[in-house]
Amino acid sequence: MTVDDTLVDVLTGHRRAGRGDRPALIDHRRSVTYAELEREVVERVRELRDAGVRPGVRIGVVLTSSLDSVVDFAAVTSLHAATLVLQERTGAAERSAALTDFGAELSLVDGLVTALRPPEPGDGGWSFAVTSSGTSGRPKVISREWQGTLRNSAAFADEFGLTPDDVVLTTSPLGHSYAIEAGTLAVLSAGACQLVPPGPLTPARAALLAERHRPTVLQSVPVVLDWWGRGEVPRAGGWKRCVSAGDALPAQAVTAWHDAGVPVYDHYGNSELGQLTLTPAGGGGCVGRPLPDVGLMAGSGEPAPVAAQFPGLSPVRMEAGRPVPLADADGWVTTGDLGVLGDDGLRLTGRSDLIINIGGNKVSPAEVESVLRGAPGVSDCAVVGRTGPAGESQVWAFVEAGADEFDAAALRRRARELLMAVKVPSVIRRVDKLPRTGSGKIRRGLLMEADA
Repeated sequence: MTVDDTLVDVLTGHRRAGRGDRPALIDHRRSVTYAELEREVVERVRELRDAGVRPGVRIGVVLTSSLDSVVDFAAVTSLHAATLVLQERTGAAERSAALTDFGAELSLVDGLVTALRPPEPGDGGWSFAVTSSGTSGRPKVISREWQGTLRNSAAFADEFGLTPDDVVLTTSPLGHSYAIEAGTLAVLSAGACQLVPPGPLTPARAALLAERHRPTVLQSVPVVLDWWGRGEVPRAGGWKRCVSAGDALPAQAVTAWHDAGVPVYDHYGNSELGQLTLTPAGGGGCVGRPLPDVGLMAGSGEPAPVAAQFPGLSPVRMEAGRPVPLADADGWVTTGDLGVLGDDGLRLTGRSDLIINIGGNKVSPAEVESVLRGAPGVSDCAVVGRTGPAGESQVWAFVEAGADEFDAAALRRRARELLMAVKVPSVIRRVDKLPRTGSGKIRRGLLMEADA
């Protein structure tokens, strides 16, 4: 793969290597081989060029879990456009704000190109942009170079061991960076096949899908691994391994998969730099060693801000159509996470912007969550800082548990036994379901609001 490769080049390469008749993509309506996908993308390139998509034009593309949507994405990026990927489930206000921040001139929704504003002098280059998950506030638009993005996805595919014999079931919405980069781009670079069902799938539907298409790899998030694991999905089909990302991976989420003999890998990445680490799931917050060419910096012994770099990305945050550089002069980007870098790789200890200050004592939500998740009856939990009645900072815990299993007093006793007094939650509330983004991340910003 060269620095100038488009997705058309990638597809053509597989056909010329004798893999043209191998399956490339499967959705709920149809499937295509690599040769068929190449023909569809080439034809779509012609149509979109006639519709005004040109090199450097800034275009927002709404991705759905459909083969046609992947064809649109492949064609737009193959035209060297500056491409902003948007999730199908994004609300109208958030979508409009993201398009404005990106400075989009065109949008592509359901196959239709719409002009948003007259083109301005200059262009967005050949770039790839995503929105952050917006777990603690309004999503941000992050843009980086296309060539580095494709190379980063290929590095992930190589490290994870994807081959043309693999069928990868992706559960996250394709508009999410994890799904499109560690999923679609990684799969296509390896010559494997991606299965993109409409979601969310119940465990029963997932088991039927696994029996029908025999996926070998599950690319998902902790909440789905846990949910499907309770529904016997690990023993359906022909799973060989799973990869999880997007949030902390609790031990309970991998138990059923390990019991069925299916290895689970933990993966760490972000919107700014793509895929960063990969490791067999071992718990303790360790997300493994960096992928090839990924640089990492973190604390040694004590947690410190995590910084990362990958060559050829030059990430920027887009604000009102203007780029704000995120990397320093040496290419390092602060991720917003705290962690410790040791011989076994990177161990994450929490988000720097979520650390709770209680009378000068720093409380990591991740540490408190780890204690509460180990209690009987707790499916998941989220810990945030809230303002108390006297204006003081407090630790609040929102616990996902059944009404019959929830025991706030028992949880508080457990916290007192295992944590310093300052880290024990002042308030523990039960919720049926924690609020999550489309990719499964907890929306902590909602839990910080007064009416949560």
